[in-house]
This record gives sequence, C-alpha cells and structure tokens, in this order.
Amino acid sequence: MRSMVRHPAPTPSLSDALDGWVHLGLITDEQSRAIRLHEGEPPERRVPLALAPPPEPGPSLVVEALGYLGGVVMLVGAGILAGMYWLDLSVPLRLVLIGATAVALIGAGFVVSERLGDAAGRLRSVLWALGVATTAGFLGVLSTDVLNRYDEHALVVVGGGTAVVAGVLWWLRPTVLQQLALFVPVLVGTVGAALELTSTSSSWGGVALWAVAVAWAGLSWAGRLEPRVTGVALGVLGAVLGAMTIDGDVGIALALLTAVGAVVLALGDRNLPWLGVAAVALLWTVPRAAGAWFPGRLSAALTLIVTGAALVGAAVWVARHRSGPPS
Repeated sequence: MRSMVRHPAPTPSLSDALDGWVHLGLITDEQSRAIRLHEGEPPERRVPLALAPPPEPGPSLVVEALGYLGGVVMLVGAGILAGMYWLDLSVPLRLVLIGATAVALIGAGFVVSERLGDAAGRLRSVLWALGVATTAGFLGVLSTDVLNRYDEHALVVVGGGTAVVAGVLWWLRPTVLQQLALFVPVLVGTVGAALELTSTSSSWGGVALWAVAVAWAGLSWAGRLEPRVTGVALGVLGAVLGAMTIDGDVGIALALLTAVGAVVLALGDRNLPWLGVAAVALLWTVPRAAGAWFPGRLSAALTLIVTGAALVGAAVWVARHRSGPPS
C-alpha cells in the first residue's frame, strides 16, 4: 500500500529567491548583492545592513521636469503673444487662444503615464492647477468682453465656472493642489454672489466668505474633503480673512474667535500643521484687536508677548503628546 504522507515542497534557495525578488521589483540589484555578501559571511563576522530604498527612476524625474518646464513655457509664450497683439485680436480669437491653452494643460494631465509612479501624480497635479488658472482667465475674458459683466457680477461667472472645472479635477484626483485650485474659485464666487445679492454693505461678502470657509474646514475635519489637513488649514485661513473684511468690532471679534478656535482644534487633534496655521491666524488678528480695543504701544506689545508665549507652550505640548509620524 502506497504511503499517503505528503512531503513538503522543496524550499527555494536564497539565490533563487533573491533573483525572483529582483525580477518582481521588490529589491534592487544592489540590495540583492548586499544580501548575498551578508549571508556568505560567517555569523560572527556579519554586520547590520542598511538597505536604502530603491531610488526613483531617472527618466521619470526628467519627464516630470520637462512637463513643468513645458507648462511654464506654454503660459509664458501665450502671455507674450497676448501682450503683443492683445488689442489687435478679436474677442473670439482671445477666447480661442486662452481656451486652447487651458485645454492643452488639462489634457496633458490626463495623458501623463502612470508608469512614472509618484512623479506622474505630481506632474498631473501641477498641469491641472495651471489649467484651472487658465480657465479662470478664459472666463474673465468671456465675462467682461462677451457678457458685459463687471465687478461682483464678473466674480460670479469667473468663480462659479472655474469651481466647476476645478471640482471635477479634484474629484478625479483629490490632491493638495487640486483642493487649493477648487477652494479659491469657490471663495471668489461666494463673495461675488453675496455682493450681488446684498448691495447695501460690503461686509456681507465677508460674512459669506467666513461661513463658506468654516463649512469647508468642518467638512475637511470630518473627512469629507481630502486631503484633510490641507482642507482644515485652508478653511481656517479663509474664515479669518473673511471675518477681517467685516466692518467694526464684530469683524475683529469674529476673526479673533476663529483664530482661537483654530488653536483649540489643533490642540484637540494634536496637529502641529494646524497649530502653525492657527499661529498665522493669531498674528493677523491679535494686533488688530489690541490696537482697536487697547490703544497704546505698551498694551499691543504685551498682548503679542503673551500670545507668542502661549503659542510656544501649545507647540511644545502638541509635540510631546502627539502620536504617530509627523504630518
């Protein structure tokens, strides 16, 4: 009777395993040679290995650099051409020139090869951000020269239209640059809509700006807008900027409360980048509040000293109590 015992499959040798890992791209040839030398030494003569991660392929860096350079050269060339013949160009030709540049930049981002690895993401993000900026220029010409809309009316067209394009690109690739490219036109369109609807006071634009920026920060904090850290930072800065455009003590108090709320949020989340943004917000708001409510050089100086000391203490506390790698 034949034995039913199964013998284990033979274990591949170290050399075969290393060859397979190199073939799969898990390690480099240099790392493979280092491991072979290490294993070939007697145990008492072996030294710890420090294997560096495989470097990013050179061609991808070259392609990335050429992509950046090409995008900048395209914009510079379009700017020079527009500056030379802008007044002589008809409105349709102006729109075609700017629109073609925007389409070329955004289209170039779509055709970037994923084989470039991380460089592909960076290059695509930059090209799309430039494309969004060019789209804003296209809509600016369309608004003023075709639709005859100026001032806050133009802000609605430029901000709203650009936000639609930027929103689609952010939805496809929620990177830092794509979120910034979306955040700016959203604020621009919000201010324009507020000024158009409420022409009695310019402070309403600041109120709308503050409300939208706070909502942006809240959605980012909840993980609805990615990247989370960038979204909260942009929302805080936008909210403080909006509050500072509100006239009177109400604007000063709202800006100061927003900055203090940013500090509390950073401490609660133990997030140093947010604390840095909160420090910038306090530097914007504290001198204005001190000058308005406590006139005199001495009070302003003492206020800044106390605020700076509090920020230093908060930074030390966050650094000592945070967990995980830095953001």
